[in-house]
Amino acid sequence: MEIELLLDQQNGAIGLIECLEISHSKWGKVYRFVINSNWDMDLKHEDGTTHTYTYAPISVTRSIDSETLEQTITFAFSELGSVMPTLIDTFIEDEEFELPKVSYRAYVTENYDAPIFVTRDLEVVSLTRDWQGARVDCEAPSLNENGNGEVYSASTDPSLIGFY
Repeated sequence: MEIELLLDQQNGAIGLIECLEISHSKWGKVYRFVINSNWDMDLKHEDGTTHTYTYAPISVTRSIDSETLEQTITFAFSELGSVMPTLIDTFIEDEEFELPKVSYRAYVTENYDAPIFVTRDLEVVSLTRDWQGARVDCEAPSLNENGNGEVYSASTDPSLIGFY
């Protein structure tokens, strides 16, 4: 239904409001940024809680395939002042290495009661910094790292044929 709203713009231009939420247990608060709105926005999450997002000059690139568990997001920021570099140093220099968590939400403009797209709790897997700012790559944590060492195939398990 929400995709139809984006395509049918009879009542005016409708677009997406994209947001990032970045958290770490060592930080004093959760940082919430709205990317394509110049105003602070109060947005309701999927669990019904409302949070304030502030504008930040961030560019976001999401993975092409949003239907799989292999979610990835890359975002770049430059002008976030002295706060972000200090926060980045907090987890880089910490003795107990813990990655920040990143969540992405998208809302249809003028409908901020629930996001139409949510990617939650992605882990930061790479961070590059230079004089222009920082680029952060995030991906879903490995959901099934453990295995039993056996290889399953249609020749040994005929019931798997339907999955090929």
